[in-house]
Amino acid sequence: MEHPVKDIREVIGTLCQGSPQEQEDTLSRYFTPSASFVHPFCRVPHFEKIYIPRYGLLNSREIIQFIYKWYKILSPKIDIAVESAVFDQQSSLLYVNIAQTFSIWFLPFHKSPVRLVTVLHLVPEDEFKNDNNNSGNLRRRLLSENNNPLAKQQVTDNDSDHSGSLEGPSYASVAAGDATPEKTEEGMPIAHPPNPSNPVAVENAPVASARANREAERLVDGFNGGNNNKRYLITKQEDFYQVNDLLKFVFSSPGAWVWYAIQVWNSILCVAGVVLFEPLIRAIGIRREGGGKPKWT
Repeated sequence: MEHPVKDIREVIGTLCQGSPQEQEDTLSRYFTPSASFVHPFCRVPHFEKIYIPRYGLLNSREIIQFIYKWYKILSPKIDIAVESAVFDQQSSLLYVNIAQTFSIWFLPFHKSPVRLVTVLHLVPEDEFKNDNNNSGNLRRRLLSENNNPLAKQQVTDNDSDHSGSLEGPSYASVAAGDATPEKTEEGMPIAHPPNPSNPVAVENAPVASARANREAERLVDGFNGGNNNKRYLITKQEDFYQVNDLLKFVFSSPGAWVWYAIQVWNSILCVAGVVLFEPLIRAIGIRREGGGKPKWT
């Protein structure tokens, strides 16, 4: 997902209302192979590449796929709507408020309008792919090369070619193609300011600067998967329900009414408990501080 808040509506809609093939394609595109799933009725932990005789390698995403298919079998027609979504970029969590109507097809009068909050744990696609391939991101590769004796020797040989100069190549030499631009450890080209005493360098500075900017944009685009926006994958899904909404799945609306009554009764008990025990609590908790007014602690 390039834009989690916008894209999640289509993702959830396809998983709950799409065909089996559309469900598989959506899971393969937006979920990591080792994604986990947490629901009040079922749980799938993180795992991948577990060998099953006569089946082959199995991962947790395939189990989630079976859950969504069974969900669609139980309720072939599901009304679902994403009412709101908020993405916390710092923690990479996507909070989705959902309203749905779930109806089990073989129960004539079963109809469960419920609400839930789904929390999706996201991971940048590039980081996941790099970690999955044990290659790391660009910075890790550079650090690995620095720890390689052969790479160090190559860097030493390259540095010896410019041992006579403390400054990097000028704009003029870069523009003329006579020198290779210096790069940061992330691979970004470093542009040195032109020497005012050199008119050729000053004249060619805009050209070299434009080339350096294009090179930087190319590297950034490649690192982010072809665009300047990160793409995110879902590595964990957690569904949270109120108890009365959860009971609607099993007992339909009557079960929710029973729990509603229990909730109201518990609230009445809280009021009665305070009325009955508050005098005792006040008698025990009264103390004086410096001869002042009694305080309830």
